[in-house]
Amino acid sequence: MYLNESNQRVLTHKRPKAVKQTSPVRGPHHKLEDWLSKPWVQRLLRWMTIRDAENKCFFIRLCENYENPELSGWQRLKWALPSWLIDRALERAGLDKELMITKLFHHPPTVRSLALTAKSIGRYGLTRPQRFTAPLMVVWNITQVCNLACEHCYQNAGPQAAKDELTLEEKLRVVDQLADNWVPFLAIAGGEPLACPDIWQVLEHAHRRGIHLTIATNGTLLTREKVERLRECGVKYIEVSVDSLDPAEHDRFRGKPGAWQRAINGIKASIEAGMRTGFATCFTRHNVDRADEIIQFAYDLGCSTFSHFNFIPVGRGKQYAEYDLTPEQRERLLRVLNKWLQSGKINVISTAPQFARTCVMYAPPDGFFATGHAGRGKGQKTRVLAQYTGGCGAGRCYCCIQPNGFVTPCVYISSVVVGDLRKQSFEEIWNNELFRVLQDREDRGDHCGVCDYRIYCGGCRARALAYTGDITAGDPGCMYNRVMWEQIEQEEELFRIEGVPA
Repeated sequence: MYLNESNQRVLTHKRPKAVKQTSPVRGPHHKLEDWLSKPWVQRLLRWMTIRDAENKCFFIRLCENYENPELSGWQRLKWALPSWLIDRALERAGLDKELMITKLFHHPPTVRSLALTAKSIGRYGLTRPQRFTAPLMVVWNITQVCNLACEHCYQNAGPQAAKDELTLEEKLRVVDQLADNWVPFLAIAGGEPLACPDIWQVLEHAHRRGIHLTIATNGTLLTREKVERLRECGVKYIEVSVDSLDPAEHDRFRGKPGAWQRAINGIKASIEAGMRTGFATCFTRHNVDRADEIIQFAYDLGCSTFSHFNFIPVGRGKQYAEYDLTPEQRERLLRVLNKWLQSGKINVISTAPQFARTCVMYAPPDGFFATGHAGRGKGQKTRVLAQYTGGCGAGRCYCCIQPNGFVTPCVYISSVVVGDLRKQSFEEIWNNELFRVLQDREDRGDHCGVCDYRIYCGGCRARALAYTGDITAGDPGCMYNRVMWEQIEQEEELFRIEGVPA
């Protein structure tokens, strides 16, 4: 049992492990893993990531000063030996120097990601999955305001802002705290973020602080002018939600006539402006059989990414739990997603942690592998990385900030508050007891506790909590937890027969 400061009780350790159905998975190994496991290397990483007075460290300064044309003569001499060593390392690895300067050494979010990873390995050792000293990504539901009324909204957003939403000054302080903790990626969501009057100042400030920015929107307020302004504010990726190829069905689901056409117009405006654009769909029993068509439509539009959102019965979605996919439907969907990912035509990401497992099971050795909800790469080196970053990241490498500054493990676990940014620092909140539980995938019930793919997946903690009340239970949406799903269906049927609300 976990008890937070608001006296909210979150059940843990209630469900027993199941009989194992999988066979041991022999994953690839990289020699870098051997080096990072050495105690002296971990001590070196701790030293290299000690924060200085400007909230930087030796590693960050090394990257900033490598091939920096603005250095003075003395500074060039000071960094000459480290720069020479980097040159030799790139040469031995066969890497393009100019590309690495652009994509790594002089790219603040990447530098911050590597510094955060190095600090985490230095503190916790090399763990599978990796435990992090701060999240690699934060999703910020910046407002409760939304111009739509989606049936499945996890946030239960509406036309009015919540009375306790953060002020602009408080939002800017949140940005500073994320930057000071080296959080590299920030995804802004809502409600509808473009309906938030403070959005532009927040984005501009986050961009100045070197944070990589993305935005998730329903697309109805997205115009060419707004895309251009988002680009000026540092946004690198825009994701628009579309739930059906049938405009009438989408509009009914979203609660507003004309929403489908406005969302498609928003996508086209984003693509025409040269912005990386994603097409996001929440699959339910109503649309899962058209997954191939929907992804093809996104590809034909010119989207660079297709994003699958797992339906989870929380928020307004509680009323529509019967929309949820069966384990068999989800498994077929994941195989469709993997097929498109392997095609190389369009990037495919998913909030279902089983997607990483699906890639391991069905992708060729030199194919694409999911490295988390928002990442993917090609080849066996990426599969090695997936062992450390793949699967559910809630409370481990990712968390959510609510409109009022409350911090939760995930956007789909908004009922569990682990801290309040009005009262506590982000660093203090991140180091809480529940997140320690979530970071340990050996500490799971049902098949998730014995599964040979748990380092890649770990099961969705939000689904486990929503269906069982136990955040460490198995994920009833997985085919290996079919028995769980059958039990849940039987219980819901019993409730209906007896006239008791499920």
